[in-house]
Amino acid sequence: MPDFCYICSFMISFSMKRLSLYPLFVGLMACLLLACSKTLSTDPPLIKSRQQAVFVATENSTVISYQAESGNKLWEVSTSGVCDVTPAFYNKMLYVITKTGYLYAIDVIEGKIKWSNATGILLANGLTVFNNRIYVSSDQLYCRDINNGNAVWGYNGGGPCTGAPQVTGGRAYVAVGSQVHCVDVSNGTGVWQSGGTPAPIESGVRMSNATVYFGCTDGKVYAINEWDGSPKWNYAAGDKVQSSPIVYGGMCLAGSDDYSLHCIDTTTGLKRWTYPTKERVRSSPFIHATSESVLVGSYDFNLYCIDHVSGTLRWKYPAASLIKSSPVVLNNYVYFTSFDRYMYCVNLLNGSLVWKRFMNGNAQGSPVVDDLANGIHPGDSGASPQ
Repeated sequence: MPDFCYICSFMISFSMKRLSLYPLFVGLMACLLLACSKTLSTDPPLIKSRQQAVFVATENSTVISYQAESGNKLWEVSTSGVCDVTPAFYNKMLYVITKTGYLYAIDVIEGKIKWSNATGILLANGLTVFNNRIYVSSDQLYCRDINNGNAVWGYNGGGPCTGAPQVTGGRAYVAVGSQVHCVDVSNGTGVWQSGGTPAPIESGVRMSNATVYFGCTDGKVYAINEWDGSPKWNYAAGDKVQSSPIVYGGMCLAGSDDYSLHCIDTTTGLKRWTYPTKERVRSSPFIHATSESVLVGSYDFNLYCIDHVSGTLRWKYPAASLIKSSPVVLNNYVYFTSFDRYMYCVNLLNGSLVWKRFMNGNAQGSPVVDDLANGIHPGDSGASPQ
């Protein structure tokens, strides 16, 4: 800058001595000033567009978004504490809670935290968003404000809640110990409690057609009445059922520690078929109605695609470690995670690999998909798969 001032001073002195050159000097100075000025572009910045994406929360205290078809990373957000609960997608926002009690709302287009709240809810077991409210399973069932994460009410059922609550028809259904509790979501008061099971319930609950379904560590799948919790039927698998049941077309499907996927008739409670794997099935199944397929992972490292009518294998894809989380499907792609710390995208039609991405951490929760419509949630969440 001093050199520039020296040059200007010299030119002024020189031009004053030769007045005939003064107009030339003025024009030259104007050009120099315009060239050196820092003007901002009047063009508006490019707006990021919403894309079909798959989201996952990891034990590395991160939430990652991948473009659905290519697998390219769209963004990654760091969180305060480990995320091992399946996120909830709602209204273009992703909601995540960590084991240390931080609740986040993340803008899925920008990949930026809109708000965070240190809720004090430690060791969350499940998260559901429904009708502009956030529901969290932990030592109690908590209802939080969707705009800031502040408390609305809490329901103390006398013990920790298991899995993501199922919320529908003005009621929330959640497992507490060896019972299912029904809670009025308008004020957080209890409506009914089911009869106790011989062992703790460690699966999520699923409500469909006036019936609540859940698995139990006593080795059974139960169906109870939606309105009062009275029993309808129970089905005996060969070992613990920690997989959250999925209901579709008169079928209730759930995995078991007996190395099998079970398909149960929802009316009678009788077996339709079982499919054997080589290890435990704690992944919750995902039904893809268009292809009449059920997708489920196993501790034997395989993701299975099974005909949901006949129970016969269509294909299986081998990961490099056990599969605990639930798969999700978008169009002809299946997304799932493995304990090899990879996210996989597999072709639904033939089981071939489309892409896989290293997450740099395991994912206890399941992936969630933004399909640009409603969002697609896995079978272990409180939201119904699309």
